[in-house]
Amino acid sequence: MDLPIRIFCEGVSDQRFLRDFLKVHYDIAISDKELNDNKPIHNLGSWNKLKIQKPQITEILSEFTSLIFLDADDDKVIEKPGFEATIKFVKDLMTAWNWTKYDIFVLPNHQDTGTIENLLENVINKKHSQIFECWNDFENCLSKDNTLTIPAKKSKIYSYLECLNQKDNCSDRNRDFQDEDLWDIRDLENPYILKLKTFLDKHLI
Repeated sequence: MDLPIRIFCEGVSDQRFLRDFLKVHYDIAISDKELNDNKPIHNLGSWNKLKIQKPQITEILSEFTSLIFLDADDDKVIEKPGFEATIKFVKDLMTAWNWTKYDIFVLPNHQDTGTIENLLENVINKKHSQIFECWNDFENCLSKDNTLTIPAKKSKIYSYLECLNQKDNCSDRNRDFQDEDLWDIRDLENPYILKLKTFLDKHLI
């Protein structure tokens, strides 16, 4: 399929997830080599590197619609704290570039503050939900001592996979979101999946 879009996202985990989502829902196959070459899903490496993508988006890839996926970071990210600020950040950037051939989806669900890890937490195979229940108890225990640091959300996803004897697949680059024993990215009754599918349908159907 000759894709009419190009995707820009923040990191490897986003890139792998979106690759598998496109395969499951649209039968669009993207090879590991293409992904490593940032084709057609571009790993920015950081949200603020979108600022230097003007030549890519408005010149080199100008025939395509650019779909931009960014996290709705919390207020620690001063420049774009939360959903509304993330939308504004992208819109202001595109206005400055005089560019209209784009669309944005804010992770995790185009409404709440959060990151790709919040999305992943909500698309696990529910038969393994007790892992996160235990993790939440662990976080609650740590929170009682203000000298301790709560592990990053990335650690939560890593630990989920490690608990399921997936040590070789814990890193972002090795995750297989099509593995139905670990993930459920097909369930359109899941609002996280439905929101993303509805967004992509506008550009792929």
